[in-house]
Amino acid sequence: MSRLCELTLLYVEDDDALRAQFVRILSAKFKEVYEAVDGLQALQKYEELSPDMMLVDINIPKIDGLEVVELVRKSDKHTPIVVLSAYSDQVKLLKAITLGLSEYLIKPVPQKKLLSLFEKMAEKYEKNNDADNIILLNNGYIWKKEEKILCHNDTIIPLTKREGIFLEFMVQQVNKVVNLERITNLIWGFEENELSYNSLSHLLKRLRKKLPEELIENIYGEGYKIVSV
Repeated sequence: MSRLCELTLLYVEDDDALRAQFVRILSAKFKEVYEAVDGLQALQKYEELSPDMMLVDINIPKIDGLEVVELVRKSDKHTPIVVLSAYSDQVKLLKAITLGLSEYLIKPVPQKKLLSLFEKMAEKYEKNNDADNIILLNNGYIWKKEEKILCHNDTIIPLTKREGIFLEFMVQQVNKVVNLERITNLIWGFEENELSYNSLSHLLKRLRKKLPEELIENIYGEGYKIVSV
């Protein structure tokens, strides 16, 4: 199934007839298609709606398309953006290259070509999101941040609630030493006592039966750290 049905698109075009035609086509593929008729409205809708992708015509009123992209790129380097132009302008093409565009197309653009391009962009978008969701650890282990699960060779490693809390916190500090007080405070509250330290010792002993021992390093006199690749 196409990933486009899960994504939103901001389409910026001042030609009403052309915009209506493409909105009809794109709405059948995307979860939602937002419309803007000029550069100022495009920026307002981008800030308000945070679209997953953008399709921007160069020649639009108030703020031209490339300036819109330039302003977006100041804070957002990742949203896929396709720019459309009615003519081939070498100067604008050179400027467009520096803005991190996904594609620069000359109008008129065949519908199949545009849809095929968005399908490819959606595949890349999904891969990038997957990469953002995982933390690579030693020995082929990965932590999936959104699901809060530990996996090895596509197998989920079962964790107790406290084991999960410990690992989630530690992978956020990956390759950094975390002292015992911070760990015990996180899991058992702020009562620093021998019972908490003993409980942590038992927790780590159980974890090490599920994980390779070198994944969690004990830094003598300092604390523990999770090791990434």
